[in-house]
Amino acid sequence: MSQKKWKFNVIDVIAVVLILAVAVFLFTRISGSDDGGSQMVDIRYTVLCPEQPSEIYDTVQQYLPSSLMASGTLYGQQVTGVSATPTMVLGPDGQWVEDPNHMDLVFTVEGQIERGAVLVATAGTQEIRIGKKIILKTEYLEFEDAIVTSVEYPAGE
Repeated sequence: MSQKKWKFNVIDVIAVVLILAVAVFLFTRISGSDDGGSQMVDIRYTVLCPEQPSEIYDTVQQYLPSSLMASGTLYGQQVTGVSATPTMVLGPDGQWVEDPNHMDLVFTVEGQIERGAVLVATAGTQEIRIGKKIILKTEYLEFEDAIVTSVEYPAGE
């Protein structure tokens, strides 16, 4: 029984090159690296957490700055500051008065988001849009029913 030796010819070389080109193309599409890396955009936004117990304001300050997290994963944004204003309630005489037991906390969040075809700001899986309720969660803090009050793109986006 004789064995036939197989030799590469031009057709075989073209077929191998095409297979490699398709494999590289599919790999770059799946990995998302066909654009040379994702472009990151700076973002700064504020989040209102209304009617919080007054003593929380002092406690929160010791944990800032603090990285945002969701599902045990840290994200590229940080809570960098907090300010407090008195919570206003309607008094018995029909006038607005300060609630001595509660404060409205306003958190500043800064970081970066990935720029796609449409600029959609996200913190983890939550979209960041003015007026939207979110959960503001870091390594040390968590506030439900927080409301996004402003969104800025400092680099002029």
